[in-house]
Amino acid sequence: MKRAATLLSIVVFVVGCSRGKDDGPDGVTVPGSLGPEGVAEFGGDGRTFNVLGTSAQGLNGPRDLAFHPDRPTELWTVNRETDATVIYFNAGEVGQTSEDRRDVARGHFMDRVSSMAFGAANTFATCQESTNGGNDFMGPVLWPADLAIYAQPPQPGSGELGTHLDMLHQSPDCMGIAWDEANRYWVFDGQNANLVFYDFGTDHGPGHDDHSDGIVRRFTEVELTRIPSVTSDMVLDHATGILYIADSGTDRILWVDTNTGEEKGNLSQSFEPLDEYTEWTGVEQGVLARELSVPSGLALDGNRLFLSENGSSAITVFDLADGGKPLGRLETPALAIAGLTLGPDGTLWYVDSSSDELVRIDP
Repeated sequence: MKRAATLLSIVVFVVGCSRGKDDGPDGVTVPGSLGPEGVAEFGGDGRTFNVLGTSAQGLNGPRDLAFHPDRPTELWTVNRETDATVIYFNAGEVGQTSEDRRDVARGHFMDRVSSMAFGAANTFATCQESTNGGNDFMGPVLWPADLAIYAQPPQPGSGELGTHLDMLHQSPDCMGIAWDEANRYWVFDGQNANLVFYDFGTDHGPGHDDHSDGIVRRFTEVELTRIPSVTSDMVLDHATGILYIADSGTDRILWVDTNTGEEKGNLSQSFEPLDEYTEWTGVEQGVLARELSVPSGLALDGNRLFLSENGSSAITVFDLADGGKPLGRLETPALAIAGLTLGPDGTLWYVDSSSDELVRIDP
């Protein structure tokens, strides 16, 4: 989790944004007059919002989406109402096809899925806005992205646990997830209202249940606020170690320096035996932007951060090299915009969780 010192320009940015809790409000505010001009992905007056997926392919309450990092024309979406995925092949191209894939054990391992992130070695992870029927035995899940394994008939000897690769259970009502490295992820813990680092360690293979090498670190000073049914996305800048969080309940984008923080002590392992379950404090954090309208999806492109606002269905771009200065804002026709991502050709895609649509913005 610790990284080498970042470049000087990035360090200056972090120090410039960092404030203590008693320093008053910080972070930029998006001007009400800000338009879409100057952002290439928004295009001009001739832009179109091209609907490329609907309920006809299985979209039902879509919350998040991502292109497979090694198969760039393959777009995955996660659907809260079906606890499942719809995968688009040759996404946006002539001959686009799709598959509605539902794991046999999705009722637990993908229950009310809120968010997803691709990881290493042809895997991805999901968060679930679920309390597992009220016992709170929930958290992030690691999955294979191998199409010969994921949501296919269970492996011999796996019983009723489907094709998931691993699961740790310290974060019910998990609203957002970001990949770090290896099998390590950051998650937005909606019930406990803070940031948590998860290391699945060595996965147990499809459909098994050995979690003994799991590492969970709870960053209790990074306070987060959930809004039910709204994805609160996160994205990590791997070059700097800065994690950006759409904190939907406070209408802010937070930043956290994942290179910082110290272990405070052990926490009670009430749900399952883990290799480590600890509390961490002293992390450097701050506010990038404030007074937003229910921030939800995030996408990072170099020094630019794209944000979808569930409350307004607008997309705003921030310049991270200039203290988070807003560069442009585009109103979309979405009813309830959720996750967004950049395609391999640089176009913006998003899902509308209310109209059950997958949309590409063609500039």
